[in-house]
Amino acid sequence: MNNYKDKTLSHHEVIILGAGPAGLGVAASLEGWHPYDNNGKNLLNINTKHLSDNGVRPIAHFRELHHPEDNTPYGSNKFNFKKNRRADWIILSDDAAGGLWNNVPANQLTLGPANWMELSHYPMKQYNCDNKNDINLKEIINKKNLLNYYKKFSTKLKLNDHIYNNHKIISIQKKQNGDFTIYSKFKNIKREFSCRYLVFALGPKSIKRQLGVPGENLDYINNSYTKPQDFPGKNITIIGGGRSSDWAAQELFDNKKNITYIMRQKKENHLRLIRESQFLNYYKRWHEIISNKERNMTILYESKVIRFLKNNQITYENNYKTQTIKSDHVIIEIGGLPNYNLLKNLNLEFHEKYDNYRFQLLQMKVHQHSFESINVENLYACGYLAQGTGLSVIGFHAGSFLISGDILKKLNLLP
Repeated sequence: MNNYKDKTLSHHEVIILGAGPAGLGVAASLEGWHPYDNNGKNLLNINTKHLSDNGVRPIAHFRELHHPEDNTPYGSNKFNFKKNRRADWIILSDDAAGGLWNNVPANQLTLGPANWMELSHYPMKQYNCDNKNDINLKEIINKKNLLNYYKKFSTKLKLNDHIYNNHKIISIQKKQNGDFTIYSKFKNIKREFSCRYLVFALGPKSIKRQLGVPGENLDYINNSYTKPQDFPGKNITIIGGGRSSDWAAQELFDNKKNITYIMRQKKENHLRLIRESQFLNYYKRWHEIISNKERNMTILYESKVIRFLKNNQITYENNYKTQTIKSDHVIIEIGGLPNYNLLKNLNLEFHEKYDNYRFQLLQMKVHQHSFESINVENLYACGYLAQGTGLSVIGFHAGSFLISGDILKKLNLLP
């Protein structure tokens, strides 16, 4: 990786914030890897505004080219990528290639099959061939294999020299000349960067949610879960209610821990999630746990933590009654939020995004043909953060071509 040491201002045409699959997809096209159809047409030259004006969603158009149906345009079942001149871009990120996938539980599984998690510039089928892997593209994939794929993606397309990791973004300003200034902290050194085009791809969990109760910073409280071996002792309390906390609770339970699982949501909502997720093995296991009424798994629905005490005691409210339990460890897995505080001075508009179960996050309102903010010129929302994308890699990856295509047109870099 590039360990940039100069404290002075560094200017680039494009800065991407975030090294997850969303940011990597944009970076690959800006590096010069452009998609072509079978007739040799550079697909980044498509007039996406014209598509949108005629009732065709541009992101759906590119998604069908990557994951084709019978009526796929151009009669092609894949992109053909060719190398062109690169744009002047860098990525600034807390994490290395893979973004937040570097920090999820060690054995975490995806919600969809492997080919839904791929980035089209480097198909996972080709990754299998290059690295002598046997990942089943139609089956879900675990963290280790997926993270290895994203890192190989970055290496294969020669992105690594332009990824500046271990950079915590502090603030963003837009100058009178239209450029953006980004301030970051790198090894306790304040750094300053500027760019003409800013791609905001920090992901939906760049800020960890807090319970906001007394004692939340005590040493037996953990704000993330990785693997059972990190939690000695028998009694574990988990606070959450989503897929990440479900994963932690089930894996720890199967490692002979006594689990108390505290969540705000109603029982019927959790049971519906379990029922509708039976295509995942760990939710099949959840169905068994619930059906067998396992005594080492206590689930407290419609409950909330009131405080944590120094003697490993947790006080919570359930059914309008206050109770206290003792636990060796507490794991808080209540998700995160996009760090829109970085953009608070830009007067952006947002759209509320829901999945089938609950509100998920605020998405930036963008022009659907380019994913450029409707409020701020040359600011692009990427991945989950763009209005009109789905909450999965297959749901947002095609948007990377809208962003990169629009920027490359402005830079006159499209052949």
